[in-house]
Amino acid sequence: MSVTQELVEFAVNTGFSDLPESVIDVVKLGNLNIIGTCLGGSQTRNGRLHVDIAKEFGVAPQQSTLIGDGAKVSMPFAAYANGNLGFALDYEDMIYYILHPGYITIAAALAVGEDLQVNGKDYLAAIALGYEVAGRIGVSMQPSPERGTQVWGEQYHPFASAVTAGKLLGLNAEEMNVAFGIAGTYASVPSVYKYFGIVEQTRPMREAKLGWGWQCMAGVMAAISAKKGFGGGHGILDGEHGFWVMAGSDRCDFERMVEGLGEQWVTNDTEYKIHPSIAWNHPAFWATHQLVEENALKSEQVSRIRIRSFMANTIADLNPAGPVDAMFSLPYAVCSTIMGEPLVPELYSDEKLQDTEMRRLLSVTECEHDMEADKVLFEEQRMCQTVSLTLNDGRELAKEIEFPKDKPAYGAAEIEKKFHDLATGVMTEEKRIKLKETIDRIETLTDINYLSNLLY
Repeated sequence: MSVTQELVEFAVNTGFSDLPESVIDVVKLGNLNIIGTCLGGSQTRNGRLHVDIAKEFGVAPQQSTLIGDGAKVSMPFAAYANGNLGFALDYEDMIYYILHPGYITIAAALAVGEDLQVNGKDYLAAIALGYEVAGRIGVSMQPSPERGTQVWGEQYHPFASAVTAGKLLGLNAEEMNVAFGIAGTYASVPSVYKYFGIVEQTRPMREAKLGWGWQCMAGVMAAISAKKGFGGGHGILDGEHGFWVMAGSDRCDFERMVEGLGEQWVTNDTEYKIHPSIAWNHPAFWATHQLVEENALKSEQVSRIRIRSFMANTIADLNPAGPVDAMFSLPYAVCSTIMGEPLVPELYSDEKLQDTEMRRLLSVTECEHDMEADKVLFEEQRMCQTVSLTLNDGRELAKEIEFPKDKPAYGAAEIEKKFHDLATGVMTEEKRIKLKETIDRIETLTDINYLSNLLY
């Protein structure tokens, strides 16, 4: 059996009762995390632009709710807008630092599930399968370090929304295989290095990022198309001309893609961002946070900042021109942490970007590219960074951090706080509490609309 067929049959034949308790917990926590990031994203300029497009062009039929807004638009445009909201602050979840499953599966599940009035168990199962299938595809087709420094992207995400939407639409194995083929066809090209490539060549960054909402929409459209009767295109993942090479990789581990399917869940390896920025900034953020806490530092004490990092030539933006630039600027993450800035949408406001102290700190920051750390990133998915601070009194403070080894505990309590921090600007405390309690018991809902009605 081909790997495509194995994944298809797994997606079609697996239901809520087959999910381990640990996977159910991941998906429920993912809902709290992603709905919080969507509510935070709805307060950003970038997020509002996507919502405006959906409200203008997705007006009929009115099927699915826009998070943080309340308007109803068509399924594909709800997936587009909510998928983009989930990534507007770069504060989502990750599997192996290469897949961001939450925003694309949850946006797809809400878009389709609301119109179909699915129950909570089916909703959770569809999301879990989207996490698992896309996670396996993504990790199995990662390029070699040599190829990865030339061509890279995360364009396998439409498989996540195709599986999630297809499961809720009740696709059979034949239809799901077709949906896989369409999702692969609709996937975006691997454009990471024209997105956040060499700083001097790619700034200001494109505000559409990697087209996350489009990738969510693509998977939903793939599932809808298969349900409507489109045929052909089986085996999109298979062989020497499979999706892996279409997407620019130079290798694919087909055994890893299906090994232990249904018994070993990569979904259990889901992690959550601890800072609203590209995950590549996080070790340095945590190193800086610890230096500030341990030494009770004030920003005015710092006279020089040095950062050593993998891929520094792509994230060492010392002069971010806008919010997206700042989210991908390693120096901005370090400097704002030294300043003690809260991790809320205002972190990327025009006022903060132009703040006098922020600009002073950026001006005394240097970044060094660690090429050995590049290899570790691509071969072992480990991120190594060092932050060194020189103080006005001559003291030198330094901290070296490796993720995931040194990543702090970040679970339900931290995500609940993050949810409240991000949602405060959109809804009352009473509604936030009700929404959180509803997410805790999603599996008991007879109609997912109960959740959708709390999203704004």
